[in-house]
Amino acid sequence: MTKNFVMAIVLLGVATVASAKGTNESDFAVVKSQAKESVFKVMYQGDEKSTVKISIKNDQGELIFKELIKDTDGFTRPYNFSSLPKGNYSVTIDNGVSVRTEIISHEEVNSKKSVRISAVDTERNKVALTVYSLRKGEVIIKVLNEAKETVFEESQFVQGGFGRLYNLKDLAHYTIEVHDASGLIGSKSF
Repeated sequence: MTKNFVMAIVLLGVATVASAKGTNESDFAVVKSQAKESVFKVMYQGDEKSTVKISIKNDQGELIFKELIKDTDGFTRPYNFSSLPKGNYSVTIDNGVSVRTEIISHEEVNSKKSVRISAVDTERNKVALTVYSLRKGEVIIKVLNEAKETVFEESQFVQGGFGRLYNLKDLAHYTIEVHDASGLIGSKSF
């Protein structure tokens, strides 16, 4: 009986391996590059080596680009959309066993900086500041007291993003301002 049970387990294991072989399940993602505004990275990971077809189509279904990558089980490739019109595009990966498509949106780049100032601990006057920008540049951070006098000032170079936690325990009421070359881009009073 034990011998038959062991044999059944072995046969079940062989059948499972045989049915899984050749399926070449894959993971696939398209992400927007943080470093370059109009670049999307296609990431692919398969279970076994195969020839992978990549095609990119615009929202009218017209083929914009196609590529064949031979004998691969994984890759990351950048695709530059800077010369293409703004809009939606489909990126399709075909590994011979499965076909997957992801829709991406190639949009106008906003060159403005995004500033977020938020209280982390109101009892101890701890404030978090985050600045995000698609462009490189310098920002000036100022802390003003109740009389609107500058009590702290620093300059930070922002390349993508910047974040800092400020401990303002010695101030009862204060304002944080963020400036760039064009002027005031964010402010909040506490």
